[in-house]
Amino acid sequence: MRIGNSKEYFLMHKDIRVCLMDIDDEGNIGRVRRNEAEIEHFPLGGRMNDMKFHEWWRDRAIPKTRHGAKTALQKLGYSSTNSALVNNLALSLSDCYWIMPRESELEWKDVNLFTNDFVDTFGEITLNSDYIIDLRNKTRFNCATSQGELQKKWCIDESGRRYMIKGNYGESYQQSLNEMFASELHKMQGFDNYTKYSLVKLQTDMGSDGLGCMSYDFCGEKIECISAWELLQTIKLKQNESYYYPLKEVCLSLGMKEDEYTSFMDYQIMTDYLISNTDRHMNNISIIRNPDTLELLGFAPIYDSGNSMFYNVSYKDLSRVKISDIKTHSFVEKESRLLQYVRNRDCVDLEKADIDFKVFEKDILERRVRIPLLKELFDKKKMSLLAFQSGKDIWKNNKH
Repeated sequence: MRIGNSKEYFLMHKDIRVCLMDIDDEGNIGRVRRNEAEIEHFPLGGRMNDMKFHEWWRDRAIPKTRHGAKTALQKLGYSSTNSALVNNLALSLSDCYWIMPRESELEWKDVNLFTNDFVDTFGEITLNSDYIIDLRNKTRFNCATSQGELQKKWCIDESGRRYMIKGNYGESYQQSLNEMFASELHKMQGFDNYTKYSLVKLQTDMGSDGLGCMSYDFCGEKIECISAWELLQTIKLKQNESYYYPLKEVCLSLGMKEDEYTSFMDYQIMTDYLISNTDRHMNNISIIRNPDTLELLGFAPIYDSGNSMFYNVSYKDLSRVKISDIKTHSFVEKESRLLQYVRNRDCVDLEKADIDFKVFEKDILERRVRIPLLKELFDKKKMSLLAFQSGKDIWKNNKH
């Protein structure tokens, strides 16, 4: 669907016009005229200057690196993921921002994905999912904004709830199984601020049955999500500075209590360490707020823990893994050094971390030889955390 020939669009926050901007055929922003009367509703990540706003806009599009993106663009007739973004009014299931052609009379109620039916055509092409529940009626609005390189697709169940299906890299299903494993850990810990994942059947590239995972959207018309990366764009960062304390500064400036910040981070860092999640980057941490009042509601439920449990290490190399040398994409590069930020070392009960590894038996690759090695590494991590809880600063053995 083409949305007229307009080059001028309002960036909308629900029905609030936050700026007027020029957008070319490739989805690139030109001139931006901010509505100073509604500056509080302007995206946090784009407030500092126009360059930051342009970055916020580019980050809103589906990554070009997502598996299957090039094929999907060709099939749908888009020249780029940015043009797909514009064509679908920049709608998202994570927040309440969208764009409206200047001459249009559309309203939020007409277009938002939380209440209007849709088909995530882009996601359907990249995922080829044989989903469990049928989608609702197709409408003119597709969903063209979700972050991450893994294949994803948004769907609607019979009760109207929105949920996302994710696939895996390669022939293994371990990333999806890892989400189940992490969910079980949080459940056993009695921690409730996490995203619950379930397994779903998928169709692989070769046409055979496979496994993916699904989770329900924790956002809606009264809750929107803002990533830690966007929050960090509101302040000037020092070169090579860890993001932990700058992020804390921003969260506290928005009304978060210091205890809330540290307790959530303590728990997330320790459980990520336990399952060896090496991908807790700043787009995998978020806060949630009320889009109407702009009130901070706290941290978003923990999500995207699939890149864990040595998912990308072959079973031949698992026996050679040194848990003190694991690198991660987070506040610091060395995983063990993340523990230096933890204030309450007892926030994870290791006696409630005896998780059943049976879920990994559902994988197709190397499961008989892989599972015992994963259990061995997991037990080493538990012993390492036990030493940490006993007062040992285990990162001090690392010079980096």
